[in-house]
Amino acid sequence: MFKLTMIRLRLQVAYCPYQCGQSIMAPMNPALNTISQTLAADLGPQLEAVFLFGRQAVQSPRTAVSPPHLLLVISPDANLHAVRESFHPLWQEHKTVLKQPPLVATRQALRRHLELNPHLALDMLQHGLQLAGQPMPANFFRTRVNPHELYAHFAQELLAASAALSQTSSPEDDMRLNDLVQQICARPVRATETGVARFTMVQQALTAVLNQLPAASKWSRAAQTGPTSADIPGLQAIYTENNKNIFVFNQLTPRHIGLINWETLAQHLPQADGSLHVTTVAQFCLLGLYEKALDLRFNKYQHKWGIPFLARLTPSSRQILRQAARTPSHILVNALPHSFLTAANTSDDTLHKLIHDYQNRMLNIQLENELLFRLGLIPAKFVPPEPLPERDTSAKQRLTAILQHLEWWADFYQSALQTES
Repeated sequence: MFKLTMIRLRLQVAYCPYQCGQSIMAPMNPALNTISQTLAADLGPQLEAVFLFGRQAVQSPRTAVSPPHLLLVISPDANLHAVRESFHPLWQEHKTVLKQPPLVATRQALRRHLELNPHLALDMLQHGLQLAGQPMPANFFRTRVNPHELYAHFAQELLAASAALSQTSSPEDDMRLNDLVQQICARPVRATETGVARFTMVQQALTAVLNQLPAASKWSRAAQTGPTSADIPGLQAIYTENNKNIFVFNQLTPRHIGLINWETLAQHLPQADGSLHVTTVAQFCLLGLYEKALDLRFNKYQHKWGIPFLARLTPSSRQILRQAARTPSHILVNALPHSFLTAANTSDDTLHKLIHDYQNRMLNIQLENELLFRLGLIPAKFVPPEPLPERDTSAKQRLTAILQHLEWWADFYQSALQTES
């Protein structure tokens, strides 16, 4: 019995495993306790809490197949350079265990990030363990969630993870699929399970829940009565997005997945150098409307063959703004801390290259904002209170300014979303 239906229930339940100010030791690896305690000692009041999340938080070393996910909750006046000074030696020593740096956020930024990413709130509610710091409020990780938004995220993740079915898949694809088995099927991955077997399990579990959503159930029924490819039974459309080839089937039951000829699929790739992904009509429509609404509105999915499902969808202003809001929040909490905390050194050359990359991302956010204004989705273009500093400014000051700009952008879209509510 698959257990994804528990998502609707547990998002409304407070979960706080940290009791009486006592540090909780992670069952997965003693290195995590060393890391959390060292950070707490080095950073003092700048570090409010350290969390371990994901199903690996409740697994033993024998059953864990995914790297640990850490979250650092920092004070509003914390210095990210000080965080790096403490974390980087730990990363050098323990990166074979961690494999990825932590999320880093103030309480305010984290609350905003949780509202935009309900899957993370769910993860913290179900599996979060606090390793260090002062107790967080019991209801901190509780958030109101539109089920369509939550399941659309999983549909997008499964679409990305379907690349693991290809012979040219990457370790990251395989790891993403493992994470989904643990999140959605609520059980550890067995070493003997093939990529097809794992994909089938997740697909079956997600389909069972989506069938309870009226819109997704309607899309699924309509797809099953539509025409399919003569060469590839069940195939109803092919799309491309950047370097991805997306094959959309009317359904992907265990029997259908077992009948798919992956070599035949590969022969029909619109982009010969693109990766191969598979999904269903219902999941593609769901993620288009609720996870990738801005991409859908900006026509980033190119129809190549079959039924043009996405052309029939009209994403709401709220969902378009929600995707726009996730970009600065993701960079602030995830991408930029990851890059900075693991950079080889903090020389001016290294930091200026990193800053150049993120200033380009800031430019993309600005261009996207202008397009949203031209489309009438926001009443006015957003202009940050202060411009980014010039190149002759010190690298540390420039990095701090980028963080501040990301806060401003995220706040702008959060306000816009509240207006849409």
